[in-house]
Amino acid sequence: MLNSLLFFIISWFYLLPITKTVSNTNASKLFSIEGEAQGTTYLIKYLNNDSIFQKRQIDSVFSSLDSSLSLYKNYSAISTFNQHSRGIKYNAHLFNVVQKSIYFYQLSNGTFDITCKPLSSLWGFGKDKFDIPNSSLIKKTLKNIGSEKLAFFQDSLIKTNSSLKIDCDGIGQGYSVDVFYEFLLSKGIRNFMIEIGGEIRTQGFNEKGEAWTVGIEDPSQFLNNDFLVTKVVNISNKAITTSGNYRKYKKLGNLYFSHIIDPIQGRPVNNGIISVTVIADDAITADALDNAFMVMGIDKSFQLSQSLPTVGFYITYKNTSGMIADTSNNYFKTYLK
Repeated sequence: MLNSLLFFIISWFYLLPITKTVSNTNASKLFSIEGEAQGTTYLIKYLNNDSIFQKRQIDSVFSSLDSSLSLYKNYSAISTFNQHSRGIKYNAHLFNVVQKSIYFYQLSNGTFDITCKPLSSLWGFGKDKFDIPNSSLIKKTLKNIGSEKLAFFQDSLIKTNSSLKIDCDGIGQGYSVDVFYEFLLSKGIRNFMIEIGGEIRTQGFNEKGEAWTVGIEDPSQFLNNDFLVTKVVNISNKAITTSGNYRKYKKLGNLYFSHIIDPIQGRPVNNGIISVTVIADDAITADALDNAFMVMGIDKSFQLSQSLPTVGFYITYKNTSGMIADTSNNYFKTYLK
């Protein structure tokens, strides 16, 4: 997701060495490809004897993803779907993302919902002007929200409400990371790290034969116009993503409004949670769940995680005294350095 708060080596990221050697790799060289895509930056690091693909191949994969999932491309499949009153024939990327989104919608009891776009627009996100909508307008907009109004029929994605619109930003970059994960595996690469806009997935080990190390920002620690990294996790063959509201919000007077909308209440999230970091087997799962946990709150996040044995989460929040605190489940703690 675009607002992720993990920090690796460049702009969004902070790479830390770890002291314990896990394994030795056979590859002799570390290669890096970086650039800009999807309104953010990306970084791919991999170990191999030779550089077996070029940046233009990476750009080609991004172009394919954008043609399916970008709201900024009028010709994309998702834009065409939003403009259509009934539905369209889906392509592979749109099918994969929407299918997973419906799964997480059901798993999270509606707290993760890609049909939330009209609510985000109502609250002024994506616009310069911002006014607090009244309750009747929120209630009216909620009639057009709900992933149960989406369905696949033969080769088409259809909507049962003509006003329904979808926005896959809360899961799309996680999916993009997974697409590149499969791309690198198809090239025979077995040790690599992929980062797109703060969403990370790793395979194997780094050039030192160690697990990949990722730092997590602390919203309570600020120095030189940036937030400090105070938590470090070691991950191999896992994905890690973060969702948060302290970098992206709307302000009206002395009030701050999170860009993360509760699709059930129709209002910006206001449950004290500042950020959620999730570790999962793949990036699309981590990406969806960091959003869901942001909305459902701490107690329900712990409850849901009990049914997800390979999902870890770390939450920063404001406690009843107004101080910033944190909590995590046991699975996440196993990855903390």
